[in-house]
Amino acid sequence: MPRASAILRLLTFAVPTALAMAAVQPFLGALTGGMGMAWATSLTGPALIAAVVIFAAARIFDRGDVVQPPWYSAWALLPGAFLLAGAAAMCIFGALVELPAIRLAMWILLSAGAVSWLTGMALVRAGSR
Repeated sequence: MPRASAILRLLTFAVPTALAMAAVQPFLGALTGGMGMAWATSLTGPALIAAVVIFAAARIFDRGDVVQPPWYSAWALLPGAFLLAGAAAMCIFGALVELPAIRLAMWILLSAGAVSWLTGMALVRAGSR
């Protein structure tokens, strides 16, 4: 069984990576002519920026195997992960349909998810021993 810090590092890699993969979908849709480039950029840009910020924060908060995260690590990160998954889903839906409600929902989910995820990471770092 891997150490808890290794599992946490895997999670902090998987969440922003999944967000980045979903964020690219509207851009690919625009390249194939399925939608306008302005629409795709309005979804892809913020989601990719958020993924990079979340990944960079995870690298900054990581202290390796020197310390182990607290027992509540998964619970602290779970709300942010679900909100970011919702933002990723809006990117995928936005690659299929151009609706203003999709962009609004993506922005709300992305901002709430990023704040929740980064807060959870700060709690985990503070509680690591």
